[in-house]
Amino acid sequence: MNVSYTIAIPLIPLAVFLVLGIFNQKIKPAVSGYIGVAGLLTSAILSYYTAFQYFLVHGKVDGVFQTFVEKTNWMSFTETLHIDMGVLIDPISVMMLIVVSTVSLMVHIYSRGYMKGDDGYTKFFAYLSLFSFS
Repeated sequence: MNVSYTIAIPLIPLAVFLVLGIFNQKIKPAVSGYIGVAGLLTSAILSYYTAFQYFLVHGKVDGVFQTFVEKTNWMSFTETLHIDMGVLIDPISVMMLIVVSTVSLMVHIYSRGYMKGDDGYTKFFAYLSLFSFS
């Protein structure tokens, strides 16, 4: 199973945070809400696609769900001391992807109406996207 696209699931909200944070004064508030919701919708769709691929296509081998790991060397200090960064896909992590991305998407959708007319609308969506990334 190719899991390389799953790194985009948390990175999309980070990108939304950076865009809304950098262009805070230049983006209209309504547009910032749409950008936030679109980013989280993309993350949620990728999460559901990951769940579909894992549970229905590639996850089971001989009736047992497998663990998929893709990692890369992030920091290397010595030959034996290094820090790896990667993605681990197993049943629990896939279900957490679904729960977290869905709840975060629902919060973003609700916040569009709740924060309407507020002065810090764009900044709020930037911080909300940062929270979704974390």
